[in-house]
Amino acid sequence: MLSEGEIAPATREILRRQRNVQVLLGLVDDIDLTNRVVKWRFHNDYHETGYDSLIVAAGAGQSYFGNDQFATFAPGMKTIDDALELRARIFKAFEVAEFTTDPEERRRLLTFVVVGAGPTGVEMAGQIRELANSTLADEFRSIDSTTARVVLVDGASQVLPPFGKELGERTRKVLERLGVEVELNSIVTNVDEDGIEIRDKDGGTHRIEAVCKVWAAGVKGSELGEILAEQSGAELDRTNRVIVEPDLTLPATRRCSWSATWPPSPRCPAWRRAPSRARAMRRRRSRRGSLTPTLRAPSRTSTRDRWPPSRSSRLSP
Repeated sequence: MLSEGEIAPATREILRRQRNVQVLLGLVDDIDLTNRVVKWRFHNDYHETGYDSLIVAAGAGQSYFGNDQFATFAPGMKTIDDALELRARIFKAFEVAEFTTDPEERRRLLTFVVVGAGPTGVEMAGQIRELANSTLADEFRSIDSTTARVVLVDGASQVLPPFGKELGERTRKVLERLGVEVELNSIVTNVDEDGIEIRDKDGGTHRIEAVCKVWAAGVKGSELGEILAEQSGAELDRTNRVIVEPDLTLPATRRCSWSATWPPSPRCPAWRRAPSRARAMRRRRSRRGSLTPTLRAPSRTSTRDRWPPSRSSRLSP
């Protein structure tokens, strides 16, 4: 079991040898593109920091599709705090089941529901199943951890929809061999402390009694995207992702760009070119025997779309 420091070390620690970098802890409230100022605060202590070039890498948050009240009972998996909370809930369910004498309550404690059959949900369902089958086997006396029920729920017609039907079908069969119950074409209509309500494609509804629920069904862009889109005229897609220029900058400004840690929308030309650029970088590294990627400007005929000279410095690690 890895500690949180091994998974996500502090930014200050990573950059401690970079003498020209200062790390400031705070929450960004606003960005003024006209005056090139970032407005942020540390609790009730407000600050403004000017910039020449700005890279926004605000990450993504969990989307509950308009049902934010679900978050109380089904946390997501977007931060280290989320992961620690889920870990505590999963282990607590096994511990409480050990001393519970009511069979119905024990069954509810040993039922785990994962919402969302994308990569995160598939991995989470498999990990819980492996935890029950192997890691915790023979550690309890009143319960058999291998009897735990793990249910993976998704509104799509297959597991891992972006990866194609063949891989999705193979993944579903692997999960079912492990003992994971897969419910597809199923929409979650309600989540509460004691369970989850589901509507299937025929319109019928049923309820799964479960103490531990995990939400891995959707993501949304940071609220900073709305702030910058309003000022720059950029478009937002339905998940709040920003439609950027081919060089990842915002329209009407070349001094603000998006980092790849917050993926732009697939409608963005830079997104569509990403795989070919990655392959080109790997070929250059193999030819030169170097681990340092080299970013070259693609040929441009338009002055407006010309690769900015400062791009490599903005995107370098």
